Amino acid sequence: MIDPAQLLAHPVASLALRGLLGGYVIYMARKFYADPTGYFRKVARPMVDLPWLAPMIRAMACFCLWGGCFIVATAVSVQIFGLHGDLLALALIAVAAVAAWFLLPSQEGAEAEEDSGVKD
Repeated sequence: MIDPAQLLAHPVASLALRGLLGGYVIYMARKFYADPTGYFRKVARPMVDLPWLAPMIRAMACFCLWGGCFIVATAVSVQIFGLHGDLLALALIAVAAVAAWFLLPSQEGAEAEEDSGVKD
């Protein structure tokens, strides 16, 4: 019988899972940033009218976008290049922040989409 811990400890499987997790977090964060209350319009209609909800969700989406970029950057630097250390951690934080900045959907497009009610 195959031990799941040994299967997940394989470097290629580990890199693939971290890359998929980071990519999915980035994908979902971009969607929530572009249309912060879109999910709540479908499930919790009374919550959509709260004035503080959209900026709060957008702020959390920015953090999640940074987190996804950090996951991918960490997976690449540690699993592929074998880098470790405190300076690397600081560099990865900065790299993830820059990547998150470039991956944010445009504010004008997000507001226009939110005003028109058009969704992907």
